[in-house]
Parts: sequence; C-alpha cells; structure tokens
Amino acid sequence: MSAQVSIANIEQNVQIAPDIYLMEIRSHEVAQNAMPGQFLHVRCSDSLSPLLRRPISIADADKKTGSIKIIYRVVGQGTQLLCRKRPGDSLDIIGPLGRGFPMPDESKTSIIIGGGIGAAPLLYLAKTLAREAKGPLPKVILGFETKQEVFGIEILEALGIKAEICTDDGSLGQRCFPTALLKEYLVEYRHKSNLIFYACGPKAMLASIKDMAAAEKLTAYFSLEERMGCGMGACLGCPVKSSQGGYKKVCKDGPVFEAGEIELK
Repeated sequence: MSAQVSIANIEQNVQIAPDIYLMEIRSHEVAQNAMPGQFLHVRCSDSLSPLLRRPISIADADKKTGSIKIIYRVVGQGTQLLCRKRPGDSLDIIGPLGRGFPMPDESKTSIIIGGGIGAAPLLYLAKTLAREAKGPLPKVILGFETKQEVFGIEILEALGIKAEICTDDGSLGQRCFPTALLKEYLVEYRHKSNLIFYACGPKAMLASIKDMAAAEKLTAYFSLEERMGCGMGACLGCPVKSSQGGYKKVCKDGPVFEAGEIELK
C-alpha cells in the first residue's frame, strides 16, 4: 500500500530529555501499516517556512488504538516549531515510509544497539520482538552522552527487557561506547552463530558494528539517519554509498539496510 498524506490528531507532545521530545498522535490507517524501522515525513508548519518536511522515525505504533509515537531531537527551525505543538493540534504527515527491519527467525538471539536519538526507532523494534517474535527476548545496549539524555528505559522495562546503558561521561551505567559493551558480550557468548544485530546511531558506531559482524560472519541491519528532501526517492537528497557501486536512497531503499549493502567509511 502506497503512503499518502494524513492529518493526525496530536495526543501529547512532551519533553523527555534535554532537547528531546516524545509526541503521540492518532491515525488508525498509519498505525495499521507501520513497521519497526519505518518513518513519517512530518510537515512542521502550516506556512511555507520551513518548506521541507522532516523525517522522524516511528518509536511505537498500536494497531488497535491507532496511537503512534515519535521521538525527535530539536535541532533546527522545523523541530523547534514541532515542539511547540499542543494536544488537540493536527499534524500533517506522510507515511509510513521506507523499508523497515526484517524479523529474525526463532533460532536467533537479537542484539539491539542504539546510540543517542538513534535509540528511538529501536524501541518499536524491541516491542515487536518481545511481543510477536518466537525467539528469546532481545538484548538491548543503549549509549548516550550523559545521564540527562537517557530515554526509553521505562519502555523497555515494561516489556521485561533490562537494557545495558553506557554514557560518554560515566554518569549512568558504564563509561564507554555501546560498541565496547557489544565486544564484551561477544567474548562471553558461546553460540555466536545464533546472533543477529540491529542498530541505529552515529555512523562511526555502525561502521564498528559492521566490522564486528563481518568478523563473526553475522547478519546486521542498520537504520540510517539522514537529512531528506522528498522522502520518497525522487530528489536524490539522501544518498548512501552502495557496496556494489553507485548510491542507494536512504528514504526509499532504506532507511534500514543489511550491513553488507552499504559503505559507512
């Protein structure tokens, strides 16, 4: 089913960390079709400024109630306008868009690795794996700069998942990067062939995870965060290098890619 413009009702729009907001909207049609890893293309203003929509990952979708949650960081004019919206306002969206995360088979143990705002789309993935997948609960590793920027822990705990947290300054969890915790886990885990990686975050983190997955001959899927123009593959505004030569479009070919499909260095 092709995505179309929808007008959703805003249920809440609350700050959950410095410059990070959670918005809940209601659109039964969008929620019914949403998959983990997909995104919404959001119009932030009723005027022509800013002209371009903003791509924001889906952090949760409830097919029964029509509730959709997005988590976004305020970084410019568009998201500054978005954070001022209030319950009862309407939101112009296109979606769900893009290629989402494929589900693992029941023999696999999923490891989810998120860095910063990249944790947002992984919350919906963790929920889906915990409630619908036949395999074991996923292991989740999340990294943030400081304790103040951490989000998502309560959501994961409600699913029975205790996330491993690390921060750059050591203010919560271990003082390291998520890749350091992943390396520790790989050393301890005996049945490495049963693992599958899912990750979203800074490209340097993804590149390191790609190397680790290749060394162990494991499958890894990455959700890329890129600025976008049209959001539907027409404008070539969000290219990523393909491992086969040329470029792929993050909005249409992704935002989720198998690690071997793309070049990150």
